[in-house]
Amino acid sequence: MKSIAIACLAGLLIGCEVDQKAEVAAYRGLLDVGPSPEVSEDSPLSLEAAVRLANDTNERLSIEGEEYVQALAQRRLAASALLPTVDLFGDLQVRENVGGTATSEGGSGGSTSGNTAFDAGFSGQYTLMTGMTDINRVRAADLTIEQRLWLLLDLRETLLLETARAYYTVLLAERQVQVIESSLAVQEERLRDIRGRREAGFARPLDVAQIEAQASQTKVSLLDAKNQESVARSALGLLTGVDVRARRLSDGFDPPVETPTLAELMALGEANRPDLLAAAAEAAAVRREVDAQIGRYYPTVTVNLDYFLTRETVPTDRDWSGLLSINLPIFSAGRIDADVRAAWSRFRQAVLNHSLVRRQIVRDVEVAMADLVATRERVLETAKQVRSAQEALRQAEAAYGAGLGTNLERIAAQDQLLSAQLRAAREEFTSKLAYLAGARAVGLLTRTLTNTGPAPERLPPRREVPASPFIVRPGAGEGTGMAGERLTQE
Repeated sequence: MKSIAIACLAGLLIGCEVDQKAEVAAYRGLLDVGPSPEVSEDSPLSLEAAVRLANDTNERLSIEGEEYVQALAQRRLAASALLPTVDLFGDLQVRENVGGTATSEGGSGGSTSGNTAFDAGFSGQYTLMTGMTDINRVRAADLTIEQRLWLLLDLRETLLLETARAYYTVLLAERQVQVIESSLAVQEERLRDIRGRREAGFARPLDVAQIEAQASQTKVSLLDAKNQESVARSALGLLTGVDVRARRLSDGFDPPVETPTLAELMALGEANRPDLLAAAAEAAAVRREVDAQIGRYYPTVTVNLDYFLTRETVPTDRDWSGLLSINLPIFSAGRIDADVRAAWSRFRQAVLNHSLVRRQIVRDVEVAMADLVATRERVLETAKQVRSAQEALRQAEAAYGAGLGTNLERIAAQDQLLSAQLRAAREEFTSKLAYLAGARAVGLLTRTLTNTGPAPERLPPRREVPASPFIVRPGAGEGTGMAGERLTQE
């Protein structure tokens, strides 16, 4: 008896142990994009290294990953209803025993005593039939796991785009600082020259005041640009988990010149967007929950079996006992009906959400495509503006030196050149961000930035939204969705 109890207790203790490293590895393996980059303070930080650091260190991904682990645990809990349960039990009964009158040598009187009875053994229970409720809940749990997986990958896409935006915001601020510092150096040299001319009597006080005002305005722009760089570096450090306050950034990303057609991008978005795949898995999971709730109308058959290791209660010679119970709900005060109606409502919500996500993908792809085309055209135009502004400044300087132009014309030309250079720098990085936003719109940002992605063998298959007699989705050409989907109530 003692050996059996000790063995059972040891089994319980072993079963309570949780391998937390394996739990974390369950979702970290899905996010793996290769080894983490080695980051030193002296080496420049490329965009690819920055997004890999964000993928490996950002807590938001780990928080979402724990949702995936919890979904695995819920699936295990749902599956346990399909298996028998075995419990070790022990019952100690204490009863009062009132005896008769007892006599002894030297006197007589009554006596009261108690007795005890102890039963111990194993109790097993198995549910033979539940109207497919338990099986449908297991299948729903499997689909919920898929949903959490796609949501994890979708969050990763969002996080990497945020990292890229912070990265290029830093580079843009750096470029602005360089351009403004270069312009300011020219203006300060010009200010020293005009002051010398003024002392020699060859320049007017107005010319000195104009150049001083321009230099002061440029200094204010320089302070703003440096502040923007500091703020952007703080944001980049938050996303990547490393100190980038003084680190050089090297970029290293050159988007391809060729751009897929709008139709190709739409097809890529429908096939690869994780949030759309998550919405489809959610709808399928909720549909299984509907079946699980409907299954509660059917009878439930349960088998109970007790095996006694020791038995002191009457009858003491019984080694085991069994019980077969059948439960058929006749009147449940509307509880089952209410749960079924709520499940159907959640299913319709999930289907509508899937339709909404599809239409959002259409919007995202169209906006990304338009932004990319427009910004690439602006890059070409701003390059022309810079060349024209440089030529205008050269001519203004020559005219002023020859006495044929005014100082105001020279200052205006300098301002135009500075503005053109800043616009050119902004459009250069905006063009790259527009391309990355397009990659995010079709769900391929991770592959674009890291040249890798989640292992295909670890990803679940793409799912279609289950059909429903209460929601009609006509075919292509009749609606407004990515594939002409339209939702109407019968």
